[in-house]
Amino acid sequence: MLDRRDRSPYIGAEFPVFAIVNPRMAAFTLPALSTAEARNQHRDMLRRLGAARDTLWIAELGDSMAERNRRAIWSAMNAPDEDAAISRDNLPLASRGFRLVERV
Repeated sequence: MLDRRDRSPYIGAEFPVFAIVNPRMAAFTLPALSTAEARNQHRDMLRRLGAARDTLWIAELGDSMAERNRRAIWSAMNAPDEDAAISRDNLPLASRGFRLVERV
């Protein structure tokens, strides 16, 4: 996260320095996908998101508007430091994991 530690130059002690805001994270997996869905649908989704790959993740569509606004995460899908990989569950099916880190 964005919290860090600061060292005193006089005594060498370290003190925590808390960030104003730490980003939230959401991780989820889409299970039981065919190989074509895991590869082609994912590529199509990234193409539709554009160059910045900005996306709004809404946890539950049935929530009230206030709860939906509180829990929504604005992030980039598949940023370079995040993992999104296909794992083969059994021979015809695969699953794809995603991780979104909120832009602060």
